Amino acid sequence: MPEVEYATTMPLGRPVIWEFVKDMNNWAPFVTGYQKHEIIDDTDSIWTLKGDVGILSREVKLRAHITEWVDEQRVTFTLTGLNEKVDGGGVLVMSDEASAAMGEAEAPAPPPKKKRRWFGRRLVDWFVRKMFRRVHGEGPKRLAAPTTATARSRLSFTLRMDAGGPTGPLVNAMLGPALEPAAEDLANKIAAHLERVHLGTDAQAA
Repeated sequence: MPEVEYATTMPLGRPVIWEFVKDMNNWAPFVTGYQKHEIIDDTDSIWTLKGDVGILSREVKLRAHITEWVDEQRVTFTLTGLNEKVDGGGVLVMSDEASAAMGEAEAPAPPPKKKRRWFGRRLVDWFVRKMFRRVHGEGPKRLAAPTTATARSRLSFTLRMDAGGPTGPLVNAMLGPALEPAAEDLANKIAAHLERVHLGTDAQAA
């Protein structure tokens, strides 16, 4: 089951970030391939996404179900395909980080160490990521953190997806390298938006 994790930090307090991310209507359009979403109730929603890379070029409807909600800390969810055999889930986590060396823009936290892959798999990963960036462009620009910032918060996403059916193994081989930049973009689009809103557009671009 392909699983990716990405984290970034922002020179903003956790309550500010939570106020934005707790309402999915705020950030839903930031999701790669977003078409639309429908909120069913407090725990369930239906998402329509469309891929643009190779065999992932199809429209997928997913039911997202929240299994855990801890204000200002964590949201855990499952994903179930409605028109495709795909299942998964993930977690969004926020935490405080000690304020230190805030003079420069904070670089995204390094991803977890990956297992060594044979050359063919590395080539596939490189190709899928390259195609993803060609279709969706480079990631969003971040603002430099002001030297007066007194708070720093960490926002991380973990996402896993597993495709079934006859083409499942082939789809899964491409899901991992496609999910990685998608997770990066979602986290950084949220961060870039909040930095523009709360830090101002006069800050120097990172």
